[in-house]
Amino acid sequence: MDQVTFADVLQKSFIAMSMGSTDRITTLNILLNISMSFLIGMFIFYIYKKTYQGVLYQRSFNISLVLASTVTSMIIMTISGNLILSLGMVGALSIVRFRTPVKDSMDLIFLFWAISVGIANGVGYFNISIVGSIMIAIFMLLLTRSGKGVADTFLLVLQLSDTSKEENILGEIQKQTDLCSIKSKTVSDTGTEITLEVKVKQGQTEFMNSLQADAGVVRATLVSYDQDLSSV
Repeated sequence: MDQVTFADVLQKSFIAMSMGSTDRITTLNILLNISMSFLIGMFIFYIYKKTYQGVLYQRSFNISLVLASTVTSMIIMTISGNLILSLGMVGALSIVRFRTPVKDSMDLIFLFWAISVGIANGVGYFNISIVGSIMIAIFMLLLTRSGKGVADTFLLVLQLSDTSKEENILGEIQKQTDLCSIKSKTVSDTGTEITLEVKVKQGQTEFMNSLQADAGVVRATLVSYDQDLSSV
């Protein structure tokens, strides 16, 4: 049995590139692969919207997931079976720099999911993309559903006019929340501003009404908190 060397691979790649590869990938294959990527991309679109837990839902990013799977599928069909085109595509894509920040790690997972679907469909491995996407969707739904009922984290910003009531107000907040810890405190001539990290059950923010009724509280603001003070 003859041993295949790297030079043989390069020679076959040059021959395939010079002769063209249209006979290997037909129009029907192209339509089937891209259509399958689009359908599974729409499935990812639905799962992303269903399981999104951020503050601001971006439909444009969700649409980009569908397009990422279809474009990746087209790229894989172009370079599959041809080493020269593969190396050239790597060099071309290395020039492109994506500067759009991905703030949520879950968005990055969905992006990798869409790219993986495009790679699998590009080489015709529909069983991997379909079964894998179904399993990932089940895992996502189970993990997000298990988080329901857990205490949500917020930032509570208090503006106090009477510093003598600070201890009583903080004690009342601790009674009505699952967690209450001071993040920052600013004292000025006009009063005191305290930023607290609080955890409450979903939708249970009635204690804000009692804070507003307190004479020592000028203003009370509850803000969604994602563990990053710079984003508030």
